[in-house]
Amino acid sequence: MGKKLKHLFEITKWLFLIIFSLCLVGCGGISDGEYTASVVMTGGSGKAYIESPCKVTVTDGQATAHLVWSSPNYDYMIVDGDTYYPVNKEGNSEFDIPVTLGKEMKVQADTTAMSTPHLIEYTLLITLDDSASDETMDSYSESAEGTDSDSQIIKTSMDPPNIEGLTYIETDKNAYATCFKIHRYEDGYLVISIDDGRHYLLIPEGKDIPDDISADISMGSLDSQERIIPLYMPLDSIYLAASGAMCHFDSIGAVSAITMSGIEADDWYIDSAREAMNSGSIVYGGKYSAPDYEQIVMSDIDLAIENTMILHVPKVQEKLEQLMIPVFIDRSSYEEDPLGRCEWIRVYGAMTGLEDEASLSFDKQVRSVESLDLDNINGKKVAIFSINSNHQIVTRSSEDYFAKMVEMAGGTYLGPESDMNSTSQMTISIEAFYEYALDADIIIYNQAIEDAPSSLEELIKTDATFADFKAVSTGDVWCTDKSIYQSSDKIGTIIENLYAIIMDQKEETDFFYMLK
Repeated sequence: MGKKLKHLFEITKWLFLIIFSLCLVGCGGISDGEYTASVVMTGGSGKAYIESPCKVTVTDGQATAHLVWSSPNYDYMIVDGDTYYPVNKEGNSEFDIPVTLGKEMKVQADTTAMSTPHLIEYTLLITLDDSASDETMDSYSESAEGTDSDSQIIKTSMDPPNIEGLTYIETDKNAYATCFKIHRYEDGYLVISIDDGRHYLLIPEGKDIPDDISADISMGSLDSQERIIPLYMPLDSIYLAASGAMCHFDSIGAVSAITMSGIEADDWYIDSAREAMNSGSIVYGGKYSAPDYEQIVMSDIDLAIENTMILHVPKVQEKLEQLMIPVFIDRSSYEEDPLGRCEWIRVYGAMTGLEDEASLSFDKQVRSVESLDLDNINGKKVAIFSINSNHQIVTRSSEDYFAKMVEMAGGTYLGPESDMNSTSQMTISIEAFYEYALDADIIIYNQAIEDAPSSLEELIKTDATFADFKAVSTGDVWCTDKSIYQSSDKIGTIIENLYAIIMDQKEETDFFYMLK
């Protein structure tokens, strides 16, 4: 029964591909949904700015940006001759305006901050963040993950599903992760349950899907919250759009299971992934929001692994599933404990039949953290930042997983408090950063977002106030390696590196180097 069902799926894939090819001809533009976009603004005195990134909503092909000004004094904006008023009554002025993505556009904004109102002309350039979601550990993707997209998910029980025809044995005990569970059944069947309500049934090679659940499997509908999705082993032709998961495949020696990537070769900092793309064993299959459906079907993809940014483009997810491509949504960025993110390697170990390798890799990272001597730690104060093109500070909130890694390494993280509507990544003024990070013992430039200055002198040139920072005067300014957000399999190593920085043990580690 299972082989016949899979054969039927293959035939149905081709039928849907023909339909989609006809539907997509001449249909340019971006899919409807919510996106994260960067904002570059020029004009005016340079004192005011618009927060970046911003949220962009696309409906029927029209993009609308939610813009948050740095001041409460803007009472209206003019776009293409139409007037728009603030959508909020308190706090800094917020507007919802139509925008053209990727092209400079002229707007006007009226400010009452001066003695008389002034209508000022600005130029905006709003572009979608291609790196977004990345949550994984792609930095911009994580700024979007865990917030807006999470509101679309009603978390459900991860209890083992009762599957007629299969005998349940036990559930693995997780050490830190809370967003997945692995259930074991007789004859080698596994179920990976995710807290978004999806249960992935891993069917051993040569085995069939139980006849009793064939009719209940939901592959082409997003209507039901809880679903059992069959995955036929071996999974050796995967479209990986969740770039943060590649490190787990690399760590267990399973990169060969990936045949299509959601990012280009030059965007990989994992050697095996970049080499595989350069050799052609992994090909670019389009980013998560615009996959190459024809190529996906031609490549006979077994599984599409996405991060939660796919929830912002539900039509893409629906199309993949209508083409009988199972969609697995990685929710590792929602783990509260940093080691919980690392533990997701066990999920991919189960998918590739390399569970022992996954356990060894994960246990090594746990031991790295457990071996740290925190009894006599000095508890230095640490802040993380980068400087964007609007001359603003991009930092991580005090509730972010990076803050938790600093605390686990024996440091004290300094960061802005986030409210329920904020992302873990926050954009603030240099003045606001100055207020809480001036006396930080260590400041770390997050090069994964913006290229770091080449020296302390160049950092000070970006803004003279950096010369006043304690960390700058003592030379305790560090930069992250660009690979850090593609390395969630090495969370323990990253924490160990932070410990070495806090304890003044090294000037360069695996993931950090000192700026001089």
